[in-house]
Amino acid sequence: MNLFQLEYFITLAETLSYTKASQRLHISQPTLSKLIINLEHSIGSQLFIRSKRDVKLTSTGKVFYHEIKKTLNSYESAVQKVKDMESGTTGIINVGLLGTALVHHFPRIMKLYHSRYPTIMVNPLDYTYNKIIETLNSGEIDVALLPDFEIGKPPQILKKNVFTDYMCVVTHQDHKFSNLKSVSMAMIKDEPLINMDPRFSRTDHNLINHIYQQEGYFPNTVYEASSLLSMMLMVDCQIGVTVLASHMRQFANDTLRFIPITGFEEYFRVACIYKSVANDYINTLLGVIDEYSENNRGTPGP
Repeated sequence: MNLFQLEYFITLAETLSYTKASQRLHISQPTLSKLIINLEHSIGSQLFIRSKRDVKLTSTGKVFYHEIKKTLNSYESAVQKVKDMESGTTGIINVGLLGTALVHHFPRIMKLYHSRYPTIMVNPLDYTYNKIIETLNSGEIDVALLPDFEIGKPPQILKKNVFTDYMCVVTHQDHKFSNLKSVSMAMIKDEPLINMDPRFSRTDHNLINHIYQQEGYFPNTVYEASSLLSMMLMVDCQIGVTVLASHMRQFANDTLRFIPITGFEEYFRVACIYKSVANDYINTLLGVIDEYSENNRGTPGP
């Protein structure tokens, strides 16, 4: 048994087609068939059920597939670590993030981190909220930086604050509130509201609803948008107002105004979540996040 046989087995197990597998591996079907038969003989068990129509994994084959897949992943990880060491990189941290919430802060965190640990590479992955949670649980990412909405606390997940931001009502420059320094929820409760469509982001939709409900009001929703940028676009079209964290102003046109809502000064929070047992290099990033958070307390962004 050798590495090539295992790779051929994995390819056939995933395609369940000698034609597709041989094309992907750039070998002939008879050669692939012979290699698989030799593999079965070497481990003493049939891995595939073959017929004229299709190929299926046996129960033994399914177990073997999952175990060999883990082994090959470990092998590839080991090879990558050696390559990283040869290139001067001593580690990699995969970070999942929501770009709109961190476009101002993440580059600054990275600048500080690289000044401390120049040989550790941080690989940022811009995902949706649900994708971040999914990939953190699966181990595809090591750390997640995201708004602290509905983050559960399973025993293996730890969490720390990165920064807070204040909530604003967003209006067009011609709106009656546009020149005010702040507003209360009582002042905007009846304003036509642009909200997030829950089909696209239930977390953003719920955030706005919770703000109204916390003050005992029901939002006067007139339009539900598919993104935060679309929400601001509808405000710019003077369809209504919306409620967003102040950092979103960096994505807004000059015709929009962000007016702080009293009582919601530190309502929007971005958290760092990670598994208690994870990448060896995570502690270095967590330390830098702590330092950044301490040095930027009370500065939500531009």
